[in-house]
Amino acid sequence: MSNPSLEEAIRLLTVSNIEDFNKWRLKNLTLKPIIGGINFVNKDLSGACLNGISCVGTNFSRCNLTRVNLVQADLSNANFEGADLTDGLLIYAEMKECNLIDSNLTRTNLMWADLQSSNLSGCKLSKTIFVNANLMNVKLDNVDQSGAYLKYAKLKGTAWQVEEKEEIRHKDAKK
Repeated sequence: MSNPSLEEAIRLLTVSNIEDFNKWRLKNLTLKPIIGGINFVNKDLSGACLNGISCVGTNFSRCNLTRVNLVQADLSNANFEGADLTDGLLIYAEMKECNLIDSNLTRTNLMWADLQSSNLSGCKLSKTIFVNANLMNVKLDNVDQSGAYLKYAKLKGTAWQVEEKEEIRHKDAKK
């Protein structure tokens, strides 16, 4: 049996504009739409209110997701390669095993987010907030982490080590 609310959400996200989707979302905040596996490649979803939505396995590669609200969204196994998530809200987001290669996460808030085993290689993480985030076993090759805030972040299995002064050091860097 089809779900008219889910069908409406998908239609608004894929065909209509984000303003219409956000109006629908505000009227349907108690719904937890499952829109996993959809292909949003190169789509402009900037400013979308996607909080609480399940997008497991969704393809967001090269998407414009600036100022997106993905608070408490399930984004596990999603593809964000080359996406722009600047100024995004991803607080408490479930992002295990995501592909974020070459994404822009500048000033993105990832407090309490779970990025375990994700690939952030080549990401821009300037002024990104990772307070209490789970970054265990995250791949962090060639990232720009200038000003990234990592207080209480779980870093086991990553190339980063937090020193007593809360500065980031690559484990291979000479002391």
